[in-house]
Amino acid sequence: MRAACLCLVFVTVLSARSLTPAWVELGPDGRNVARVVVETGDSCPSLQADGHAMAMQRREPVPEGFPPACEAAISARIRTLRLSTQKLKLPATPKSVIVFGDTGCRVAEKELQDCNDPVAWPFLRNAQTVARARPDLIVHVGDYLYRETECPDAKAGCTGPHGDNWPAWNADFFTPAAAALAAAPWAFTRGNHENCERSWRGWFYYLDPRPFDGTCTEQSDAWIAESGTLRIGMLDSAMVAAKDKKNASYVPRVAEQLTRLSGHVDWISVHHPFWAYLPGATPTAPLAAAWDKAKPKGVRMVVSGHMHVFEFLGFGDGRPSQLVAGDGGTSLEKVPIGQRLSAETVFGSMVNTGESRHDFGHTELHRVETNAVKGWSLELHELDGSKAFACMLPDKGDATCDNAK
Repeated sequence: MRAACLCLVFVTVLSARSLTPAWVELGPDGRNVARVVVETGDSCPSLQADGHAMAMQRREPVPEGFPPACEAAISARIRTLRLSTQKLKLPATPKSVIVFGDTGCRVAEKELQDCNDPVAWPFLRNAQTVARARPDLIVHVGDYLYRETECPDAKAGCTGPHGDNWPAWNADFFTPAAAALAAAPWAFTRGNHENCERSWRGWFYYLDPRPFDGTCTEQSDAWIAESGTLRIGMLDSAMVAAKDKKNASYVPRVAEQLTRLSGHVDWISVHHPFWAYLPGATPTAPLAAAWDKAKPKGVRMVVSGHMHVFEFLGFGDGRPSQLVAGDGGTSLEKVPIGQRLSAETVFGSMVNTGESRHDFGHTELHRVETNAVKGWSLELHELDGSKAFACMLPDKGDATCDNAK
């Protein structure tokens, strides 16, 4: 009698090494996702959702020269989420929100930053301060990668990777942002440095929450990011150029998107501000024209970047407040802007209350719910976490600001 031998072969599939922490990002219609960048795409790691394994899938197609991202959709029913030992914070109605943008290291010929000097390029320090603040949501208002071309002067300290590729994206965003990426859910806004002539591959593959088809869209559709009861209209202004006029060809499309957002969002996040104060320049004329055409209702604040300063403008004519938070790490504007902007006129409207700072930092918003007022306390925080000043943005009525120092 021939003995039968049943051999069981167990194959252990090892997940690829993670190159970034896992992060959670908001997506359209509550379709939020968890992502992580891995070394190879042979096997994606599994998440633990409420104690049960949840597979991640490779995001396809993977652009040439980029390591793959793994992702998984996050159901609103999930209460706890982990990747190995990392606990991921899930979207909920926020009590605190942090906003910043324009974070990459500039290597343009006339404006060189030393990318190895945390004082000259302070994004790492800023992101670590943001992480320590433990916000419930982080909104990045765009412009992640500035190392688009080779450093023209090795003595300036800007040598290193450049172009729309993983080494440049890792150096300019993922490595310095790591602590903040792991700290809270994110809402990512596309900037003009992520347009179809610049770093669109890394943007659409890693950060855009929607499916990727391997091509660049010049102007993506607007969508609504939901974090509990807070709703933010996410608007793509990557196609806007500095010399565009109020009759630019894309104005009707932006107006149509604003009309669709009308009555459905509390804030709008868009890289270029609709209204901003910059002496001798009107960089937002097309968007201001689109707003005047659509006149969306219910929007209390527009959060933006593009200008490398902090500005907060409060109006009294029914126009939403405008926050400019382009102070995340890229070299600051060289045009001097006064700290007090009250009584300045911006696109035909007088600023009732307004502040500007020419410093690196980020903006913190804390929810206030008292018998006297309901709204958001808006604070500019500098790199060390100290508060420069605060404004109050009530749910109803006009914003007010106070100097802290």
